[in-house]
Amino acid sequence: MNKKTITGVIIALVLAIGASGIWLVSSRDNSQNSNNSVNSQTPAPIGADVNSAEYKQYAEMTGEMYDRNFIANMIAHHEGAVDMAKLALTNAKHQELKDMAQEIVTAQEKEIADMLKWQKDWGYPSSSGENMMDHSAMGMMDDMAGMTAMLEGKTGDDFDRTYIEQMILHHQSAINMAAPGKTNAQRQELKDLTVAIVDAQSREIALMKQWQQDWGYATGSSNER
Repeated sequence: MNKKTITGVIIALVLAIGASGIWLVSSRDNSQNSNNSVNSQTPAPIGADVNSAEYKQYAEMTGEMYDRNFIANMIAHHEGAVDMAKLALTNAKHQELKDMAQEIVTAQEKEIADMLKWQKDWGYPSSSGENMMDHSAMGMMDDMAGMTAMLEGKTGDDFDRTYIEQMILHHQSAINMAAPGKTNAQRQELKDLTVAIVDAQSREIALMKQWQQDWGYATGSSNER
């Protein structure tokens, strides 16, 4: 084999190796782009405000960290909803609102009892009551007390309007906390609870928004009955 032939063979090998490398890089890039495309199209949890600070906070937690923090804060969150709902039982004008308030009291008091039991059974420090050791929910308690205070002294349409506004915000907050739980919680009991919270409170938000329209509480409406 003469010198020119050898040189030609070497050049052909170099070109072949280069083309193979380009194909591999291109294939890898296409695969990454495909994965990114799939991830970018993953649907957001139904009802959750994925841009809220609450959703982002809980979406970053997984396993026991999610379970412990969710339980501590949702106990306080539910207690706030129960306090608001009990005011509605006596102060609300519309029977529909009183009926929903009773459902909230019944459902969320049971969920509070379940979470208190899990907190104890799973060895998490108490975040409420006289034996409080975990103070992470103190901020939530203050927020809930503030929402309840906004309802005190109100009756009739004034109460109903304010209650609906505050309870929609309250429910949305719970949904944002619970939405990541289906995938991020460690224990199945908590996965099931978070799904139930999202489902129930999404339905109740839809009802309350409809009542805002029907009862003239929506912005710009003045058809109070």
